[in-house]
Amino acid sequence: MQKGMNVIGISKGIFFVLSCFLSSWLGSCIIMLPSLPLAVLAPSIYRSYTQFMMGIWLLFPPALYELLFGVKIRVCGDAMKRSERCLITANHRTRLDWMFMWSLMGRVRWSALEKIILRGDLRHVPGFGWAMQIGGYYFLSRKWSNDEAYLTRKIEYMMNTPEPYKLLIFPEGTDFEPKTKAKSDSFGEKQGWPHLDYLLHPRSTGFIHCVSECAKGKLDAVYDITLGYPKTLPQRGELDLITGTFPEEIHMLVKRYDFSEIPKDSTENTDKWLRNVWYEKEKTLKHFYENGRFKEDTSDRAYFTSAANNFIVPIFLLWNAGLLLILYLCLISPATRSYILFANVVLAVLSTCGYLEDLDRRFV
Repeated sequence: MQKGMNVIGISKGIFFVLSCFLSSWLGSCIIMLPSLPLAVLAPSIYRSYTQFMMGIWLLFPPALYELLFGVKIRVCGDAMKRSERCLITANHRTRLDWMFMWSLMGRVRWSALEKIILRGDLRHVPGFGWAMQIGGYYFLSRKWSNDEAYLTRKIEYMMNTPEPYKLLIFPEGTDFEPKTKAKSDSFGEKQGWPHLDYLLHPRSTGFIHCVSECAKGKLDAVYDITLGYPKTLPQRGELDLITGTFPEEIHMLVKRYDFSEIPKDSTENTDKWLRNVWYEKEKTLKHFYENGRFKEDTSDRAYFTSAANNFIVPIFLLWNAGLLLILYLCLISPATRSYILFANVVLAVLSTCGYLEDLDRRFV
């Protein structure tokens, strides 16, 4: 019986990975590439179109894992306002936290406006990386001498556009696993910081810089999200996706801090504020793992309206039907195959040469 369940789980996992990869890859070729001339001719239309399409795609992975694997999302805490330009911070418990947060972003209608800070090498991944570059995501080399000017430029753009963008940053810098935990503990001890059982000590340099640059424009708030996994923990990253090892439940606690509350007079005070948030998060997670839910999760009242779940089935059907159609056309049409090949060459060259990211800004 267990062997049969494993086969089913792996089969669903492979379907999940293939669906996500093929939709991002073919979507980049068929949906995103034809829009690139708009970056020159009509930059504002280009931004609106690419953000909208990215938002539609970002609903697809949650639709897949919630339907295929029965993943349940439970959220409590402060309301998230779509009209606010904000920073989002979160603990990085697994390598897949950013993807699981798309369930929350979709339900509060933030998907098209959310930008994530990612590792620099991910920008060249076919499909996913290309689309994220076009969508205005951030890619860091993890060398501050390179990243400081890059972050400044990206945030300046974020502050000077009318859209209420939301920038997600994981202050811990990497996910929680034995090796990173030992390294974090060792560094924390040298600094004389309190020991953390459920978190890594935050690396505050990037966060401090984001706060400093955002203060030059108009930022409304910082939303801190605490992620908890009460049952299965997908600790192996991409391997868990393939084997169909998904958490049964993902709990999220949302806390909103008005931007005016965050000290900006010195890097030391901003750093202290972030660490205090992390020490409170540590207490929150201790209660969570001892009791199975957040202390603030005391009401049976749903965080979302019932209508917030309505996207799941239509998005699942829309993207899978589109994939089947495109694959069928590739099978029967030499012209379609030729176009896909051409699109891959163009996107790969633009990505490698550094022209795909922020293309619209080059002509403003």
